[in-house]
Amino acid sequence: MNRNKLFTRGFTLIELLVVIAIIGILAAVVIGSLNDARSGGQDASIKQSVANIRSQAELWYNSNGYSYSGLCAAVPIDNLLSAAVDVVNGADYDAALHGINDATIALNSLTGVAAGRTGSCAADETRYVAASPLASVAQFWCVDSTGASKQSAVAPAQNAWVCP
Repeated sequence: MNRNKLFTRGFTLIELLVVIAIIGILAAVVIGSLNDARSGGQDASIKQSVANIRSQAELWYNSNGYSYSGLCAAVPIDNLLSAAVDVVNGADYDAALHGINDATIALNSLTGVAAGRTGSCAADETRYVAASPLASVAQFWCVDSTGASKQSAVAPAQNAWVCP
């Protein structure tokens, strides 16, 4: 066999560029899917935190003379609502508390959703309503004393006692 023919075989520059282009296109598709999955995970976290408010509200009602009064100022409710809102607004994570040397790590850098949105909670003697903004869309997740747990385009009005 001719030794020169053995060394001249290989890939051409065009073939290599085509393979690199195909890999780039596939990578772009995968990265887009991962961003959607991240938003879905953040929304699931928010929905779970707000759903936990319902459980805490019933515990509050039973342990406070069958009244929801003062529920929104209660520490567990405030913490759950704050945690849900922090997912949306990208509150910083205190890494030092978890043994990481960096001072803070941003939790969320979503674009397209207004930053600084807030949750809401209202309660009186016999009813309550709580809502938090979702991360992937400019909407809210709401729970109330009637048993509703749903997505809404707007937060509950100040004197409304049911999810819109």
